[in-house]
Formats: sequence, structure tokens, C-alpha cells
Amino acid sequence: MSLFKKNLYFFILIQIAALAMTSLKAKVYSKLELQQIAIDYVADNRQPNPNRHPNSQLSITALPLDTRIKTRTCQRELQVSAANPINTNRQSTIKIKCLDQNNWQVFVHVKQLELIEVITAAKGISKGQRITAQHLTSKQVAKHLTRSNQFKSSTNLVGSRSKRNVRAGQTINYNYICTICKGDKITILASFKGMTIKTQGEALEDGRIGDNISIRNVKSKKKIQARVLNTELVKVTI
Repeated sequence: MSLFKKNLYFFILIQIAALAMTSLKAKVYSKLELQQIAIDYVADNRQPNPNRHPNSQLSITALPLDTRIKTRTCQRELQVSAANPINTNRQSTIKIKCLDQNNWQVFVHVKQLELIEVITAAKGISKGQRITAQHLTSKQVAKHLTRSNQFKSSTNLVGSRSKRNVRAGQTINYNYICTICKGDKITILASFKGMTIKTQGEALEDGRIGDNISIRNVKSKKKIQARVLNTELVKVTI
């Protein structure tokens, strides 16, 4: 074998070995892995939201990739960047790029949602029925879909009475219930100069805990305003 052929043969072997080593170093990325890379990037680079609800949870999800996108291989470290600013409750487009000889890039759409727990009916509640803990459950809803008049806690719901029929799964709003309802017999707690007096009364309108409602003193027949404390008690400050 001539020297030229030997050198050529040796050169080919080196190239084959180099290609084999390069192939071994290449990493294969599935569609799910690409989505997770985009999610992690958003989680690490998102801007803090000063208006975030204290009891909310943040959900970060990637939208499905184009069905034409298959697994991708890259011999270098992937470059990840945001195509637009990353904001809460917004959809961000994340670009994942490979700069090897294949030179490919994938765009992943990532959505952020601030989730808030709201109270819903675990089963049907009839109009006039007293609400128990067994009637209630909760679910997480995107903040932008919630309303200010929805119960976020069951604390002040148990013991209240439903003012309408509520179907299972329905979100419970403030105007669906009354802690004290019109016509209820109640106890009036009156405070005056450190003294406390109790007397009987009747509710002249519906109210929830913390509301001021009109009531009538059964003995004096006098109408007064009182603050609802629970299902049986109101307070008057003289």
C-alpha cells in the first residue's frame, strides 16, 4: 500500500471516529422536554406581580407543539430566549434554538395563570335550606374569571341560609345567601358604657356577617340598625 493510500485511509478513519464521537454527544429532545424547557425558562424569568392575590397559586403550562414537530437532536447547549416580555396572566412565546450543523429552532407558547380558590356547591342546595360543611367544596379558577362577590372561604357560609336554588358545582356568590334572613327571630346584643344587655328582636331585612341591617326590638317595637355577628346574634352600640 502506497504512502498516499495509507494517509488517506488514516484520514478517513479519523473522520469516521470524529463523527461517531459527535453523534454520541448529541442529545435528543422530545416534544415534552422542549415544552418543559420553555416552562422552566418562564418560571425563572417571569416578572413579579405586585397585585398578585396573597392566596393565589401560579400555573405555568405550555401549549401543545405543532404535530409536525418531532424529536430534535442538538450537539450543543440549547439557546433559550423570550420572543416577547414575560408577564403574569399573559401568553409568552419562548424560542429554543440549536446552533449545531442542523441549526433548528422551535417556538413554544407558554401560558401563565393566577389561580384563586372559590367556594362551590358540592351538591344541590334548595332555597331556604341551611348550609352545612357537606354542601360545600372548592375549585381553583383563573383570577381574571373570578368576581369580587364570590366566596373565597367557607368560614362565613356554614349556618347561612340559601336564598335560591343552587345546583351542584355552581359557584356561590354573596347574594345567594343570608346569615340572618328577613323575619328571623334574633338576639340583640346592646353595649352601653361597658354594660351589655340582651333582648329579643326580629330581622327586617337579609344580611351577612358584618352587614348592618334593620331590625325591630320585640319589646319596644323600635326599629334600629344592628351589625350581624352570626346566624342568631346582632350587635347594637348605643
